[in-house]
Amino acid sequence: MRPTRWYFLAILGVAAGGAAYLITRARYSDLPSPTLYAQISLFVLAIAEGYTAATTRARLDGRPGTRPIEPMLVARFVALAKASSIVGALAAGAYAGFLGWVVQIDSPTAHDDVRTSVVGIAAGLALVAGALALEWVGRVPKQDDE
Repeated sequence: MRPTRWYFLAILGVAAGGAAYLITRARYSDLPSPTLYAQISLFVLAIAEGYTAATTRARLDGRPGTRPIEPMLVARFVALAKASSIVGALAAGAYAGFLGWVVQIDSPTAHDDVRTSVVGIAAGLALVAGALALEWVGRVPKQDDE
């Protein structure tokens, strides 16, 4: 499995943002406002993955008070991190595209949607950061071929 590249996540975010902008522009009055629960779940996942990255690093380093970790569990964490980074990039891009349209509208609902979009972008980026940290921890160190 190859490491996740930042430019791949950026491309996904831009594509999701463009699609969200076009959909929002065409159907904003028909779309429900995003709820805070989606952003909270993204933040919870970001915190969980950041915590898992920290504890996994400690266990891999053999720090006192930690147990050894199974290699298959680390591989599963890396697969979870790879998927989560994609979800975070798509969410951040989609919220950014939504924000691009609602920031142009002058109404109380749109002002609430602006706040929700900004929190959604932050939550998506936090998930990307947590996922990339977890993926980084699970990398196999390069070894000399001597």
